[in-house]
Amino acid sequence: MLGKMHHPNVMVPLAYVLYSQGVLLFYEFSHTHTIYDVLHNHPRDVIDWTSMYSREVGIAQGICYLHGSKSNSCDPILVPDISSKKIMLKCLTEPQVEDIELFKVIDPSRRNSSLSAVAGTISYIPPEYAYTMRVTMAGNVYIFWVILLDLLTGKLSVSEGRELAKWVQSHSSHQGQRNNILDLRVPSVLHLPA
Repeated sequence: MLGKMHHPNVMVPLAYVLYSQGVLLFYEFSHTHTIYDVLHNHPRDVIDWTSMYSREVGIAQGICYLHGSKSNSCDPILVPDISSKKIMLKCLTEPQVEDIELFKVIDPSRRNSSLSAVAGTISYIPPEYAYTMRVTMAGNVYIFWVILLDLLTGKLSVSEGRELAKWVQSHSSHQGQRNNILDLRVPSVLHLPA
């Protein structure tokens, strides 16, 4: 099944080795950074909103492919722990989703999409995962939304002591603070009406 997976926005290993304690995955060497690195760890390259939009569309296409779009001949693959730290950039505008649940692709007997514990980057985890312990497509859509907020705001997923989603919700409800939501470091920011 791994050999059938081909999409420019999904990072698929070149090879894997199964052994008694787990799986080793071998990827193409990459000199690139993650979206998190570009947003928070390195001096900001000048990026316009068109490039930002290309990244967002690429991430959406990668997740859609994993969820079983028509171009994917595999069963749906859910991503329980996706974050801006797990989206590589092949170039400035070509993102690749990594860290997919390949053990479920390699070993189909492990396809039960439940969690033994809620793990991952806490500010990205959908609230319902804590109660249901089930990874869902709707949960992946929530995670994608938080990644979009990362890109649009340029802020960490925990900002000013709160999860970014709650921070944006708070700022969008106050008329005078709406313009502070979008990342002002990106040229040509359109200001929202008050």
